Amino acid sequence: MKRRIYIIVVVGFGVAVWLGVPLQLHAGGDPTKGRSVYEKYCLLCHGPQGRGDGPQGQLLKPPATNFRNPESKAKTDEVLLKAIREGHPKTAMTDWKRDLSAEDMGNVLAYIRALSGRAEKGL
Repeated sequence: MKRRIYIIVVVGFGVAVWLGVPLQLHAGGDPTKGRSVYEKYCLLCHGPQGRGDGPQGQLLKPPATNFRNPESKAKTDEVLLKAIREGHPKTAMTDWKRDLSAEDMGNVLAYIRALSGRAEKGL
């Protein structure tokens, strides 16, 4: 009986780890790959350096987010990924869940972190 429980726990843990790997890759994306995603989908509003000063960024109400300000840097990866995936209601920030894969979202997040000078994961 103990052996059976042990096997179930080990297999369950293995499955959990296996399922967790894509989530880690998702949050810890590749900024090099994220640059092209950013340039295609984000630059127009957020600008080339992520300061919210893209050609349309300052015309928006509210203006596009400046990823280099302390408030933005303090946001967790989960908060930023949710904004990328779901957008912000009542703003120009649209959701990208139909246009970007989870991998693309993780990569663009890594690029945003690199632009902001906060490339490490989490806080």
